[in-house]
Amino acid sequence: MATNFSTHIILDGKQLLAVIVPQLRKNGMHYEVNIKGYPRFFMLWSSLDRYDVAKQEGLKLPYALVLAVSDAIEAYDANH
Repeated sequence: MATNFSTHIILDGKQLLAVIVPQLRKNGMHYEVNIKGYPRFFMLWSSLDRYDVAKQEGLKLPYALVLAVSDAIEAYDANH
């Protein structure tokens, strides 16, 4: 497993660099997501059959950002 990977995502016409760190935990694989201008957040596979944000109190992210990061993680997983 890679220690981390980076990808570019598009949000509102702007390209953002996302650095994603996979972390294997006792309750499954989590992905720490770091994007400049946004608080660090974690994503994991959800019952929605896609990656979604893990519960974090007070976290407010644009839904388009969550979907873009989910797509990026899926694309990375499909190629590795």
